[in-house]
Amino acid sequence: MVATVLNTTTPVNTQSWEKTTTDTYADSIRTARDIGQARLNYSRLNMITTLSENETEDWFSFTVTSRGKLRLTAVNLSAANEQKDNEETTATDELEDAATNFEKAIEQFKGQGLKVEVYQYVSNRQTLVATNEEGHGDQTEAFDQLMRGEFQVKKGGTFYIHVTTKDGKPVSEDTLYALQVQLGDKYEHDYVTQEQSIDHTQMTEGDIALAKAEAAMGSVTASGSVLAAQGACDILSAGYTNLATLRESQNDSAANRILSLLA
Repeated sequence: MVATVLNTTTPVNTQSWEKTTTDTYADSIRTARDIGQARLNYSRLNMITTLSENETEDWFSFTVTSRGKLRLTAVNLSAANEQKDNEETTATDELEDAATNFEKAIEQFKGQGLKVEVYQYVSNRQTLVATNEEGHGDQTEAFDQLMRGEFQVKKGGTFYIHVTTKDGKPVSEDTLYALQVQLGDKYEHDYVTQEQSIDHTQMTEGDIALAKAEAAMGSVTASGSVLAAQGACDILSAGYTNLATLRESQNDSAANRILSLLA
């Protein structure tokens, strides 16, 4: 796959921020990575990440601070590259294209057997708000509204984005994708999160189930396979020195800097 970059063009007075996070084993709504706070006409949130080989799901969260029209753009960058015969494309291009052609973006996710779901806790119960899967009535329509930027949020709260496979089985190859969240039709601050993938190929389904159970119980004990895979990840990521740090910058740096996203 060719390099895919995020190269945004933002208004003159817009500030750009960047942080790097790391994927986790045994993803669940409890371990959802926070991508930021969506404030009306103030912030735009971007996540660039990979559903790695042998991985089944990713979870992310964001907080909405007030009522307003919410947009969630979800783009399968791997599928976009394939459809363009592996010509170089950028996350920015695909996200902007999805804003005007959301049906295509929805089909790109489903075309590789992936689904996107959005949840909230309602009366302390995990509740499906929207999904790109057909046949879910109001939830399917809600996802279309999100992709069009017409989903009406009535009050502030936390949303959870679940990217997973339709059949519940791990993906056979790395799948690069991007998410973008915005409340309102403009923004002053652009927040970019680049997630570093980890090696899931050494994990068995039993290891994943055990890790999920331990996470649910708050245990800090990890299986040998988890530790071995994490060790391999640490070696591969030795060149990264700014994990989980936030760097403030102006237009011509963070969000406009090329982010290396080789799959």
